[in-house]
Order: sequence, then structure tokens, then C-alpha cells
Amino acid sequence: MFSKKSPKAAFAPVPKRRRVIGAMTGLAVAATLGAAIAIPAEAQSQGSHDASSGYSSHHHPKSPRQVAAAFYASYNGDLAAGFERYISKKLVLHGFDGPNSRDAWLQGDLELKASLTGYKLEVLDQIAEGDKVVTRWVLGGVHTGTILGIPPSGRKVSLSGISIDRVVGGQSVEHWSEGNFGRFLDELRGETPSAK
Repeated sequence: MFSKKSPKAAFAPVPKRRRVIGAMTGLAVAATLGAAIAIPAEAQSQGSHDASSGYSSHHHPKSPRQVAAAFYASYNGDLAAGFERYISKKLVLHGFDGPNSRDAWLQGDLELKASLTGYKLEVLDQIAEGDKVVTRWVLGGVHTGTILGIPPSGRKVSLSGISIDRVVGGQSVEHWSEGNFGRFLDELRGETPSAK
């Protein structure tokens, strides 16, 4: 959901050789201590689900909204499995700093998750039309690991954003993400009041 850059160059162009941290959408990423995000009722009605991945034990096709709900739920469980199941290997990604790679997005969000104790992602809104799903989300935790070269501060921090997924055949094939990354960096560095 975001790119791995020097904190001072958070919005400068990134050379291709630098590693990019993905979202979310954003943004996006250690153990879950909070409650899992809400999955829309229609997603729950598709049969029994594996709590960590959102997988259905039945082979009913999922709507784009159900796919997006299951993917974002995986941020509070097995994120790597969520990517494997719900994010196309041919994904076209438009991250915070422009097009990036799927693998860099996953690795960045895993690093972010591991760096925040009490990590939790919450879906605030989800709207679907056709094959596109808009998700407004917030993630956060206590900054106990190095993020983007910024040493642990022990501060409670949060990153919020809006992501759009174009879902085809049960997977996101295109992803856009925007968020308050500048404020997130300021919180990590202690330059703004800590998240509440």
C-alpha cells in the first residue's frame, strides 16, 4: 500500500531498483490482538470460512465485494494466503507512489504488520459497482519495529486510506490505493500527536 523510501523522500520518484512496500491500499503489516474486520453478510452466507484466510469450503463464485471483503480480512490473519488466493499474479498495481509490483506490495505489508504490535486493519466502508470495489480502511498498532528505516518509537500509529480493486474471476486484477502516508510518517517520527 505504500513504498519503502527514505522518510525525507516519501513522495519523490523512486528508482526501480529500490524495494517498494505495497497498501494498504495501503498501506499494508504482527499478531492480531483486535477483532477481525466485519465481513458483509452476503460473504458470510457463502458457506463456512477459514477464519484466517476467508476461504469458503464450498466452490460458490464470490461477488467482487465478497472477494474484497475476504482479502482485507486476511490482513488480520494469514496475509500471504490472502494474497495467494485473492490477488492475481498478473496484478496491475497503482500504489501510493505509482505503479509497483505485487510481490513488493506483499513484502512491504508483511514488514509493516510485523513492525506494529497489536496490528489491526479495520474496513470502515466498502462499496461495489460492477467489477470494482472501493474500500475505506484504517490500520495501526504500536510502533515496535523499524519501519522505512525509522526506529521503534513505542507510539501508537495509524495509516488510513481508500483502495479500489477491480475483481475478475475471484481475484483483484487491478488495485489503486491512496492514503495519509505523510501523516503516518510524521507519527512514526514523533512529529505529530500519537494516534488515539
